[in-house]
Order: sequence, then C-alpha cells, then structure tokens
Amino acid sequence: MAEEINNSPNGDEDLKVRGTHKSYKKRKSGKIYTVIIVILLCVMGFSGYQIVSTLLRNKQAKDTYDDIINNFVVFVPETETEAVLQPETEANAETAATEAPTAATAEPTSQADAAESVESSEESMTAEESTEAPTNPPETQAAPAPNQAPQQNPVYTLSVDFARLKSINGDVCAWLQGQGNIVNYPVVQGRDNDYYLKHLINGSYNTNGTLFVHAQNHFLQDDVTYIFGHHMQSGAMFGSLKKYDSSAYYRSNPEFKLYTPGKTYTLRIYAVFYGTGSDRITFNYSNASSFNTAMAAYASRSIHKPQISVSYGDKFVCLSTCAYHVNDGRYFVLCKIMN
Repeated sequence: MAEEINNSPNGDEDLKVRGTHKSYKKRKSGKIYTVIIVILLCVMGFSGYQIVSTLLRNKQAKDTYDDIINNFVVFVPETETEAVLQPETEANAETAATEAPTAATAEPTSQADAAESVESSEESMTAEESTEAPTNPPETQAAPAPNQAPQQNPVYTLSVDFARLKSINGDVCAWLQGQGNIVNYPVVQGRDNDYYLKHLINGSYNTNGTLFVHAQNHFLQDDVTYIFGHHMQSGAMFGSLKKYDSSAYYRSNPEFKLYTPGKTYTLRIYAVFYGTGSDRITFNYSNASSFNTAMAAYASRSIHKPQISVSYGDKFVCLSTCAYHVNDGRYFVLCKIMN
C-alpha cells in the first residue's frame, strides 16, 4: 500500500508543481503592483509637471504684460484729471506766478503730448487711463495694480505710448480696456490668425497668447472688427468675459474702451451670446436688410436684452473667446462703436 502511494503517478511532482505555481502567482502579483505604482508615479509626475508649467507660463505672461503697463501706461482717475491738467488754483496763484518761467522752460515735450492725448480722450467722452505721468502727480493718484479692477470701477483716462510700444512689436494697433480692468491689454494684428494664439506681444512662446484682430479685417473700417483672445482659467486675456453672464455685471459694466494711436473709442455692448467655431464671421453687410436680419438674430441669442439701438451703417467690435458649453464652443461680446 505504501509503495502504491509512493509510486502514485506524479505524486511528488504534483506537490512540486503546485508549490512552484503559488510562488509564481506571488511573484506575478508583485510585478503587477510594481507596474501599477510606477504608472501612478508617472501620472503624478506628469500632472505635477503640467501644473508647474502652467503656473510658470501664466506668471511669464502676467509679468510681461504688467511690465508693458508699468512702462507704457499711466492710470489717472477722471476726477483728478482737471486738477492735474489745469493751471494752479487761486490758493497757489502767487507761487505759480513766481515759478512760472522755470516751469515753462522745464516742461518736457512728452508731457505736452500726454496732455494732448488726455484732452482728446475727454473730447470723445472716453476717459480710462494715461501713458506719460504728469509732473508732480498728487499722492492720491495711485495707479491700480495692473490688470486688477479698481474698487467701485472708477473711470480712468488712459494714454498709451504707441510709438514706443510699436518699437517692441510693429503689429500693435490698439489697446483694449474693460470697465473694472477685467481686460487691459495691447491688441495686435498679424499676418495670420495662428501666431498670436501662442505668442506674447514680445514674441515669447506662451499659450496665453496676445489679443489679436482677425488677419483679414480692415481694422475699424469694416462693419465688424473681430478681436480674439484665449479664455484662460486664471482670468487672463479674455478669461473674465464670462462675467457678462451676470445681468448685474452687464448693467454695471456696459462699456469697453479701445485706444488707438489716433483716437479713443467707446464700445457699448449690444449683445452677449454663445456660439461655436462654425459661426459665420461677417466683416461687412451688403445692405440694410442683411444687417437687420443679423442684428435681430444676435439680439434673440443674447443673454441680455440689448440696451442700445443699432442701424445700418454702424460699426462694431466683436470680442470672441472659447467657451465650454459645447465642443468647439465660442463666447461673443458684440459692441457698437459709439463715437
């Protein structure tokens, strides 16, 4: 009997195989866990890299545009503009009289240019900020932090040194500012609609990009001029336009200012609506009928009922950015040029 057990077919061999099988499964499980851990570490490492890269890109873009603002733009509250630009008051008349000859000879040409620019802005009812600081500005004339909204949305006159700005980038054609400074950037127009999607105004590669006019637009000469910008999660570029979903915000901030080397324009919002990348871009309307049909369609799609009237012959600026309500979504803020 013992012999039969000992000589049972594959008796010892089965035990050996079963033992080996258990050991194999254990080693296999260990390898799987190791692979999973390695994959997770790679995913975590890549995610961390993406986060850090995004933060660095955003910082680079912010620093670049902050530097542009600090060097080419000066903010002056409208309530202080008269005090800054007008002659001394009666209380200081005697002092002004004694110092007048010196001041007259010392006044720089750049100040005269800045005053002329501000006066031009006031005449066109487009006060918002300024580029060359007046001599001895009052201590209360503190500029708001770049690209941050001044409290209670005060009106600022803005003067931009376009000559120097164009020396950095000849594609610069304007400066766009929204009430509350939600948008406060230079605007360019390049040879195509791709380059400035991933390049800053100084030519640095950066996915924040630059606000740019459609390459085929005749800037402010066509019925509609399109300005594009990224919808950055940080709120940069056109990332804050979505605030116009709010009726309260829309009522409180119905205007943008568009500064150009020759003139300052007030842009009053007509319609705010969602669309897609396939929406037709129309530069010009051939007749009043096509214009009225288009405006009626925009009004019906608008989140808010239009607060201004429009008519054939009016000029518009349409701000466009990405939206995520559908695939290839777009967000449009259509503004009428008021002056």
